[in-house]
Amino acid sequence: MANEDLIYRITRAVYERLGASADEQMVEQLVTDIYREVDASGAAASSGASSGGAAEGSAGRLIISVFGLDHPGIVAGVSQILAEASCSIIDINQTVVQGKFAMVIIADASRARESTTELKERLRRAGEQLGVRIYAQREDLFNAMHRV
Repeated sequence: MANEDLIYRITRAVYERLGASADEQMVEQLVTDIYREVDASGAAASSGASSGGAAEGSAGRLIISVFGLDHPGIVAGVSQILAEASCSIIDINQTVVQGKFAMVIIADASRARESTTELKERLRRAGEQLGVRIYAQREDLFNAMHRV
């Protein structure tokens, strides 16, 4: 079973068990912990077989979404946090529609100086200061949770 399919099935099962009001961060951590256990068991059983490809996404990359009313400093504020954490921006797309700001960043966090959880919390707090909402999620979990 491909990594993406396994992550998707685990995520769906966790959401079904916890309900729609489940905390996204808690679900992400549970899925990560379960996946690591399953993956470690599978790796030990297959002893060296490949466990998936680039289509699943990377646990070392983050998908960061930013939404709010447009004003100067949003891109700079988010970029500054990523730079301070030693994360590289792989791709960035931003737009303003009738005064509404939207941005998506794909960032390489594989060399980050802090955990994904800490980085996500810093981004969330920065969003509050900037007057926007910032959501960050690991790419592999994002892909698994948003596939059709």
